Amino acid sequence: MIYFQTKPDAVFEAILKEAFASEASEIQLLSDDGAIDSWEGLYPETSQRLCPYEAVRVLVQLSAAVNDSRVYRLTDLHWLVLYEALRNFCATHNDLLDDFDQHTRPVGDYKIGEVDGEALVTIYFWDTDFLFCNRKETWAGQTSNSRQCADIEESSSEQDAAIIALEPVDELGWIVREPLFQSGSTRYPDFGEG
Repeated sequence: MIYFQTKPDAVFEAILKEAFASEASEIQLLSDDGAIDSWEGLYPETSQRLCPYEAVRVLVQLSAAVNDSRVYRLTDLHWLVLYEALRNFCATHNDLLDDFDQHTRPVGDYKIGEVDGEALVTIYFWDTDFLFCNRKETWAGQTSNSRQCADIEESSSEQDAAIIALEPVDELGWIVREPLFQSGSTRYPDFGEG
């Protein structure tokens, strides 16, 4: 599990799982096709720090964390990839709603209508300082272009070493909210405002 500001509910976890899987597939397709402009367009912040293959590895790490019973603290780099993956997933999900009956799509075990990505950031993210770090090109003393992404022939262990491991969290300080998705909800989060 990822250590968010607010304890994730089952619906948000389902959204994360689908977002990580679908975005990793999308990035892989873009990189295999050599569509670097599309990669940079979909991931304008992440593409300043990582090549597509590294971003996929971060998404795999995030996916493993969501599926683990232990709770992990993310680095700014992980938050950045999570932020853009979630933003892209929400946009795609919402764009596809017209193609589905009752304007809901299956996400995990749920049928969800509109997903408000901005509300998810407000509810679950501690802050968005990671965006400021990326724009200022200051990541632990490295400038954003200090790693060369064109050299894909690194060994697997060298690539894995470039992506920082997630840190387990022992003491949790979750915000626990009322459920954000009720029986009959068609949007997420649903604040019950009509």
